[in-house]
Amino acid sequence: MEKNPFGWPILVIAGILVWLTELWFNLPSILLWPGGDFSPFVYYHSQLGDPGLNSAIGAQFYNSGQVFQGLSILLFAGGIYILYGEKTWQRAIMILGQISAFILGFALVMNGVYSINFQPEHGLYSEILFYNIFIAEVLVNIPLLFKSKLFKAIGIFGLIAAAVNLFFVVGYDFLPAGQFIEWVGIYVAEGWLGIITIGVFYTEVWKKD
Repeated sequence: MEKNPFGWPILVIAGILVWLTELWFNLPSILLWPGGDFSPFVYYHSQLGDPGLNSAIGAQFYNSGQVFQGLSILLFAGGIYILYGEKTWQRAIMILGQISAFILGFALVMNGVYSINFQPEHGLYSEILFYNIFIAEVLVNIPLLFKSKLFKAIGIFGLIAAAVNLFFVVGYDFLPAGQFIEWVGIYVAEGWLGIITIGVFYTEVWKKD
C-alpha cells in the first residue's frame, strides 16, 4: 500500500477534502445556529448561509465551506480520468460526466460567493448545481457498470443517487417535505462520491504494492 498521501490519485485526495468540509465548515455552521434548534425538516441546506437566520459566524462558516467544497469537487472532477474505460464510448461518456462535474464544482463555488440572500444569483447557481449533480451521476456511472464488480456496484448506487436528485429537482415546487428531500439528495450524492473515493483508494492504493 502507498502510505504517502501525496502519491495517491487526485480523486482520492479530493474525495477526502469534500467530506472534511462537513466537519470543518458545515458542522460548525449547524452548531452555531441561534437557539441550537436547526432542523433539516424545516430549513433548506442553503439557509445555513443566511446571516438573517443563522449567526453571522455560522453563515460565514457555511458559505466558506461551499467555496472550499466546490474547489474540492473541481479537483475531484479532474481526477475522474482514472476511471476512463478502455472502449471509446466509455471514455467519451466519462469525459462528458467529467465536464458536468466541473460545472457542478464551479456552481458550488458560486453558491458560496452568492449566499442565499443574494438573489437571483444564488437561485441560478443552485439550479445549475442540482441539474449537474444529476447529469454527472448518470454519465459517470453508466461506464462504471461495465468495469469490475466493485465499480459496477458503485455505478448502480450512483444511478439510484441520480434518481433521488431528479426526484428533488422535479418535485421542488410542490413536495411538502422539500427541505428534507434536498438534504437527502445532497448527502446521497456525497455518499456516492465517498464510495467512489473508497473504491479508487482500494484498487489504486491499498491493493498496489
